[in-house]
Amino acid sequence: MRGQKSARRAMRRGVLFYSAALAALAGAAGAQAQETETDDDVIVVTGSRIPRSNVENNVPTILLGEDQLESQGFENLADIATQLPGFAPSFGGARTQSTFSGATSSGLNTINLRNLSSIRTVVLMNGRRLPATVSSGTSSSVDLNAIPTANIERIEILTGGASAIYGADAVAGVVNIITKQDFEGFEFGASYGVALDEYDNKNPSGYVMFGTPFADDRGHISLTAQYDYQGLVSCRNRFLCAEDFAWLSPSTQVRGPAAYSGVGLNGRFFLGANSYTSRNGSYTDANGALIPFSVPIDGFNRNAVRSLAIPTERIMLAAEANYDLAPRINVFTEINYASTDTEGTFEGHPFQSQQPGSLFGGGPGVPGLQATIPVNNPFIPAALLTEAQNQGVTEITWWQRFEPLGSRGATNFRETMRFAAGLRGDFDTLAGLGSDWSWEASYVFGRTNVESNTEGLVATDRLYYGLRVEADPANPGGFRCVDPGARAAGCIPINPFAPYTQAMSNYLAVSAGARAENELEQGLAFITGSLFELPAGPLQVALGVESRRTSGFIDNDDVINRGLVTGNQISDNDQTQFETNEGYVETIIPVLADAPFAQALSLEGAYRWSETNDAEYETWKYGGEWSPIDGFRLRAMRARAVRTPTLIEVTGIFQTFGVVADPCTAARRNANATRAANCDADGVPANYAPPLVVEQSVAGFSGGNPNLVPEEATTLTYGLVAQPDFLPGFTLTVDRFEIELEGIINTVGRQTQANLCYDTVARSFCNNIVRGSNPVVPGANYVLNAVNDQLQNVREQTVKGVDIEASYTFPLNAIFASNGDPGELTLRGLVTIYDEVLLTQLPGTPPIDLLGFAGGSTSDQGFVERQGTFSATYDRGPVNLNWTTRWVGEADMSPFVTGFPKVDAEFYHSLRFGYDVSEGSEVYFGITNLTNEDPPFFATAASGTQALDTIPGYYDIFGRQAYAGFRLTF
Repeated sequence: MRGQKSARRAMRRGVLFYSAALAALAGAAGAQAQETETDDDVIVVTGSRIPRSNVENNVPTILLGEDQLESQGFENLADIATQLPGFAPSFGGARTQSTFSGATSSGLNTINLRNLSSIRTVVLMNGRRLPATVSSGTSSSVDLNAIPTANIERIEILTGGASAIYGADAVAGVVNIITKQDFEGFEFGASYGVALDEYDNKNPSGYVMFGTPFADDRGHISLTAQYDYQGLVSCRNRFLCAEDFAWLSPSTQVRGPAAYSGVGLNGRFFLGANSYTSRNGSYTDANGALIPFSVPIDGFNRNAVRSLAIPTERIMLAAEANYDLAPRINVFTEINYASTDTEGTFEGHPFQSQQPGSLFGGGPGVPGLQATIPVNNPFIPAALLTEAQNQGVTEITWWQRFEPLGSRGATNFRETMRFAAGLRGDFDTLAGLGSDWSWEASYVFGRTNVESNTEGLVATDRLYYGLRVEADPANPGGFRCVDPGARAAGCIPINPFAPYTQAMSNYLAVSAGARAENELEQGLAFITGSLFELPAGPLQVALGVESRRTSGFIDNDDVINRGLVTGNQISDNDQTQFETNEGYVETIIPVLADAPFAQALSLEGAYRWSETNDAEYETWKYGGEWSPIDGFRLRAMRARAVRTPTLIEVTGIFQTFGVVADPCTAARRNANATRAANCDADGVPANYAPPLVVEQSVAGFSGGNPNLVPEEATTLTYGLVAQPDFLPGFTLTVDRFEIELEGIINTVGRQTQANLCYDTVARSFCNNIVRGSNPVVPGANYVLNAVNDQLQNVREQTVKGVDIEASYTFPLNAIFASNGDPGELTLRGLVTIYDEVLLTQLPGTPPIDLLGFAGGSTSDQGFVERQGTFSATYDRGPVNLNWTTRWVGEADMSPFVTGFPKVDAEFYHSLRFGYDVSEGSEVYFGITNLTNEDPPFFATAASGTQALDTIPGYYDIFGRQAYAGFRLTF
């Protein structure tokens, strides 16, 4: 076995060496053949190092040209992507969905191909990688905020079989952004958009672009600068989220005061089974009785101060140049810089003195101190003090919304820079071998830096010491903090029973944040050409090597590490580096050509060997095409893909909160005999029925795992391409896709662990379950307070479906008799239909069916069964008119809730009118969501988004919007 392994390793490294040697013979490395056009103006696209058009590619490839990119007036690539049926909302990674996704994730715009998460899609620029973002959860994703749209020529979306060509992480596919590398002249453009009902979501945007040849056309240089701003949309201005909303059972929707948070502005003080508050400055009513806390009266409307869309300001610069060093050797470079400012605000901290997010210090296995109120605090109102003494209480548990101390929210400043340079060229033959060779050698360096700051935090250590107060002997009638060390550090006595003074607010309110970095280095070299002629055509081959280094860290402020401020306690992600070296080979072998029932028959394959941090893995693809008659082609491809662990997944630990349904409640404990027996063994009484707030606030710690291994996926695509001669201008592609993922990196799931602890005789995962006391359940020491978790290679998933694309361009005089030119019409449709989606959360457990659901949980989203985008574009002379319809099919809400009504199908219509005032210059205006459709409401915790009751990305949340702009070319 050892000898076989050594032989395989020697063979792989032989491929690596041979590829490098061929590239060296070529001169160093080569032409990005995908970026050229053939003599027939057929665009050659991504998916292979062997140049072919999108309809000749054996892997399904969607091509978005400049016209499609402009058709709906979007200035951000993330917004463009979500209009396509093959993409799903980036849950937690979008301007409308990332407010609650962690400070360093706030304001991101990532893409989610096949609903397999943005970390399983590789984003390229001109065939080369981009530096990843830095976030609290998706450190291998690319933030599309950093990419300008003004200089994009087209976007190519490869939906399978990409890892063997572009390396790890291309499980769902590849998005390749091709820029305008030959632009000549000066172009200036500007636009302005706004949501019409509330005059928000304001979107001013502008750019300048310049390009010119130099040195007698031996070189070319282009420069682009773009500014874009997407404005704030506040929840208070939208019916969707102006008021807190709860939909906990199919027949009961609650909106408004009854759904408000039980953590109120005036404080909530727990004594025995009751809790009390103040109204109009008094803790007693007209009869002198304590005022009990009432959610409809004393609760807090969280939605009113939340952001529906985070304001985002972007500045993007791009420069490209190339120069012919010799007749067939070209040197090139690309430089990109982008800065992004985002500000995501939401309500003040819901302080709950017994909850982990409000504790002073602590950590995994070490309980923090509760900032409760000692009964000797001199500020306690007399009526409350009397009740506390009557009940023998020594510490008062309390809750308060710290909104008066300032709203929370993450302000992020991100800078991304990228530099690429290399040589490329072509030659007729390689030392007499073959023909039509091209080559490239290039180097990419990229870096993303994040400066993140969170406002509205409260120092829990200061609060703890500030609540422990005594009379000040040096100041009669005054008070001081009890602890002498705290006094020496400037401690100020805190009175939570009255409005905070400015001195108290200044003392308690703090800001803290994180500094983070992600760095990429990529060196690649490849050579491609025809080795020799076969009877059916040339045998084409591509050989290449690639080396990548990615590294990064997240450094949280010390007060966050140590749990000295409200909110999640988070450890640092230490500086971590991944090094990957790869070699690959790709070939196309023609078998038959111009034969009966075989106008073309060819085989295709690729193999890539990779070594990452001493771990080896392989990716491959094989398939082919058969064209029985002209204009009709069948294609198929089977491939292996991988996704390697990221910085966030191998390091760090963080605190989390959320809903975990306790299996031992009276309503659930009798689901099976094993559960009931285990609940009894843990001392949970049979009549235990906690209030909802207890199950909504279950804490826990979750963290990375340095022992993770790469995920593996097997993909299969097969389908047909039809371009019949009798219907010129028409193309139809129908492709089946099947994706099987194994060893998916995820947590087991806190709910799953809780269930397995009580549903198994072996008591699986019970060491991660923490029970104890909670003031909302007086006298109980068995309340489910925390469930901890850790990332593992634990899941499996199957995704199957069909992609359909049809386009037809034809002159209208083919239909309407006309002496003049009635113009040209282009019809296009893209449809994705899923027919099987199964997720196995833990080996040996039954799979969860995710098919037909629009929502889910924050980690497991459903798949809308049918989606489509349809467009009609009319061109006649200077006039261009486009109508686009996006269709989101009928869906159920979530696989984790039952009995709720279906979500109706939605159709969103957009209209754009453009007029060419001269060649290359245009004025235009448009309207999106023309019929002003409102988003549907989802059951509580069913949308898959955090703190939002619908799903932006599927369902438009802005309403009817208008935009107008111009483009001038000189």
